[in-house]
Amino acid sequence: MLARPNLLVLVSQQPDDYAVLLRGEVETVTGERQSRLWDWGHDPRPFLPTLLRQAARAGDDYLVVRAQPGQEELFRSLGFLPELRRLLAPVVGKPNRSHFSVRPATALDTFFIANLHSQGSHFYVPANRPADRDEIALRSGTYYLGLTFGPDCPLWGRIICWQDKPSGYVLYKLGMSVEENGASAAYLYDINLLPEFWGRLGARILLRQAMSDLAELGVEYVAADISYDNENAFQLATRGIEFELEWTRFGMKTPPPK
Repeated sequence: MLARPNLLVLVSQQPDDYAVLLRGEVETVTGERQSRLWDWGHDPRPFLPTLLRQAARAGDDYLVVRAQPGQEELFRSLGFLPELRRLLAPVVGKPNRSHFSVRPATALDTFFIANLHSQGSHFYVPANRPADRDEIALRSGTYYLGLTFGPDCPLWGRIICWQDKPSGYVLYKLGMSVEENGASAAYLYDINLLPEFWGRLGARILLRQAMSDLAELGVEYVAADISYDNENAFQLATRGIEFELEWTRFGMKTPPPK
């Protein structure tokens, strides 16, 4: 930790305590700069004014923190707002035996994926972030149109079809690991279905089959981020796919530089 040049350690002697700030992170969806309260000792409250000043001095727009289950009310009381939830699930696949079919994504699917994502990209903006959603949709759509799903593609995908026509997709980033134990993990980058297939178990079938395929690659866990506003997705993940809440990210706008 101390080898990072953008890390700041704050200490207090009355009482003995500490806080650790990681500056210069970038929010992956909105592109905003943010500092993260990485660790603290007993009570982060006395450090908050200094943390906000240091974040602003580093040019960061937000101060964020990962609140473990049970810590949420502490950060609400300090004025932080919930932004997203990080979920984790063991890879427990289930072969598809429904009338849907699931197949690997190919370069021929890029327009379908980019177009469908553009209709639902607002679901991925963290809650309580006043971001330009049209700009985000344009940027992500351009990125998706460049995907080939070949050996060097940064994303791994599966397409779910109804009567041989694409009805949705799921995309993962491979090569991750679980912070706590180093186990192999994949990040659930995006999932979307055509509106006419919502509520027909398509998302659950797609996720289960994709997990079965990931298990064959040696992946042990799947991680996902869900906007705090997207309660339907959270309920689907925790009730239907056995994801568990790891932490909730809270954020606070930094003061303007003086």
